Amino acid sequence: MKLLVIEDDKRIARVLEQGLTEDGHNVFLCHRGDEGLELIQSQYFEVIVLDVMLPGCDGFQILKQTRQAKCSVPILMLTARDSMPEIVHGLDLGADDYLTKPFQLEVLLARVRAMGRRGQVPLLDQLKVGGLVLDRGQKRLLRGEDEIPLTRKEFMILELLMRRPQQVVSRNELIEAGWGFDAEVSDNSIDFYMHSLRSKINVQGQRSLIRTVRAQGYALHAAS
Repeated sequence: MKLLVIEDDKRIARVLEQGLTEDGHNVFLCHRGDEGLELIQSQYFEVIVLDVMLPGCDGFQILKQTRQAKCSVPILMLTARDSMPEIVHGLDLGADDYLTKPFQLEVLLARVRAMGRRGQVPLLDQLKVGGLVLDRGQKRLLRGEDEIPLTRKEFMILELLMRRPQQVVSRNELIEAGWGFDAEVSDNSIDFYMHSLRSKINVQGQRSLIRTVRAQGYALHAAS
C-alpha cells in the first residue's frame, strides 16, 4: 500500500519507515503537520499514520481538515497521551484507530494491514465527474436522465477512476479494484475493459474521458 507517516520524532519515524517498508509498503515520510496536510491534499494514500503532537499543525487539526474535505482515507492516530478524553476526541473527529506510545511495531503493522483491507469508504453516495454520475447505492451510472449499463467489473473500475479524477491510476490498482489483490490478470484483459468503458462513456466528437498515461496507467478527465 501507499502509506503516509507524519511523525516529528525522527527516531520513531525511521523505525516506522523501516518496519512498514519491510512489510511491503511504499512509505512517504513527513515530520511537520503543515507539510503532511499538503501531501494529503495533493496525493492519494491508502493509509495514514498520524502523530498528534506535531510542529506546524497538530494531528487533530490535520484530521479535522481531512474529514471536512470529504477524504475518507483510513487514519491511525499515534499519541503519547493515554487520556481517554483525547482518544475520544480523535475518534469523534474521524480517526479509524489509535495507538498510544510506546507501542509494539508488530501491533502497528497488523493494524495498518487491517485498515488497508477495509479500504477507503467514500463519504458520498454519488460520485460526479463531468456529466457522469455514479450512484453507488443503486449501482447505476447516469448521464443526465440516461442510464449507462455497466458490468460489475466495469462499475468497480470506473468507481476507482471517479474517486480519483485527474489522477493517474496504475494497472495494478485497477486490477485490485476489479479482480482483487494478487489476482493474475493479463494486460489484454485490462485493455478490453478500458476499451469497453470508453465506448460506453465517451461522447461522440469529444476527447476520450479515460486517457492513457504511458507506462503509468489511466486517468479520468471531465469532458472538455
